[in-house]
Amino acid sequence: MERRTVQRQEIIEVLKNNYDHLTIKELCEVLKDKNIGQATVYRTVNSLVNDDIIRRIDCPDGVHYDYRKDHYHFYCLKCNKITDVFLDNSLIDNLLSASKLTDIKHVNLVFEGICDNCQKTK
Repeated sequence: MERRTVQRQEIIEVLKNNYDHLTIKELCEVLKDKNIGQATVYRTVNSLVNDDIIRRIDCPDGVHYDYRKDHYHFYCLKCNKITDVFLDNSLIDNLLSASKLTDIKHVNLVFEGICDNCQKTK
């Protein structure tokens, strides 16, 4: 576990207060006024993922990050927007128990498709 630095706390606060599922590039842009270098952001974000403080979301347009872990995600293949999806956890529990997997640390589920807004603009 990495020690708690001012930079680490700044990165956590940005992700905690942002619902847009930022990429590293976007995170660096938000933090540029805080004088936190790109290498520090990359290193710290990797550490936060490894320490299970934030989630890594792999999407077709790249990797995004989320502080909240109580939900899943929908990725629009047209506008690249990520939307939070809240599912009944018993559904996931049933899927996992049916597969006989017992030591699951976390589930990263991303649905991909076309969002309602993009469907309306066809």
